[in-house]
Amino acid sequence: MMVKSMMRFARDERGSATIESLLWFPLFVYLLVLITDVSFIFYGKAQALRIIQDGNRAYSIRYPGVTSEAQAEAIIRANLLPYDPDPEVDTTYFPATGLIETTVRLNAEELMAIGTVPFFGDFEFELVAQHFQEQ
Repeated sequence: MMVKSMMRFARDERGSATIESLLWFPLFVYLLVLITDVSFIFYGKAQALRIIQDGNRAYSIRYPGVTSEAQAEAIIRANLLPYDPDPEVDTTYFPATGLIETTVRLNAEELMAIGTVPFFGDFEFELVAQHFQEQ
């Protein structure tokens, strides 16, 4: 009697879709986390580029309080703090061409929402924006 019920249980396929979905569930969750983290990285990168361009523009028109490279760097760094607690900012003015160039290095791990994807941990990207001095 016990052997018959064990054999019947082994051949029964009811509930197999539920078990299969439970096996696939962690993969789908990981995929959603990856998509979320990558989306936040691209969003942070776009916001950082906008902040750099705003800082360059303020320096190019000599906006009050932004009349030197150091002041431009300070404003850009302050505005980038929500995205990275320690951004590397370097602003250079080329008087011969009138070009203002700002380079920013951000850590991708700081931009992630969840941060559970380990292979982005050491990834650092560089953003460069240029603006001509306005007369």
